[in-house]
Amino acid sequence: MKVKRDQITGIVLVIIGIIIIGLISQFKKPITPEYPGPMLMPGIAGLGMIICGLGIFVTGCRQSTPDKADLSVAGFIRVIITFAALWLYILGLQYLGFLIVTPFLVFGLTTYFAKASKADTKLWVRIVFALAVTFIIWFMYVQLFGMDLPVGELFE
Repeated sequence: MKVKRDQITGIVLVIIGIIIIGLISQFKKPITPEYPGPMLMPGIAGLGMIICGLGIFVTGCRQSTPDKADLSVAGFIRVIITFAALWLYILGLQYLGFLIVTPFLVFGLTTYFAKASKADTKLWVRIVFALAVTFIIWFMYVQLFGMDLPVGELFE
């Protein structure tokens, strides 16, 4: 039996998720309704990686078609551009804050990937999506968890 890339990817995600959960179990501050603490978000991410990794692994086991070709040059360039956009996003968070930078990042990446996949998404749909994602994240952190998001050095 030949091991497929999806199976390897799934196993790696499960291992990373287990490592994350193992590392956050060392935190001393427990999760309480008043203050979720530093364990909540990494715990959700670790659990999500485990669940997604298991799903990818099972899908890889069921898949009868051979793996697709390795990452093409265009795909590699998309990965580099995505990492560069995330790096600029981190810089933007520091100076301009979450509410200004996040909608631009989400809009820019969705537009970039829609054009790369030749998907026909309307401009207003991408704008609404970017604003909705920004609002949902802001609402979860600020209103539900009572945490602060970066406001940016220019606005402090």
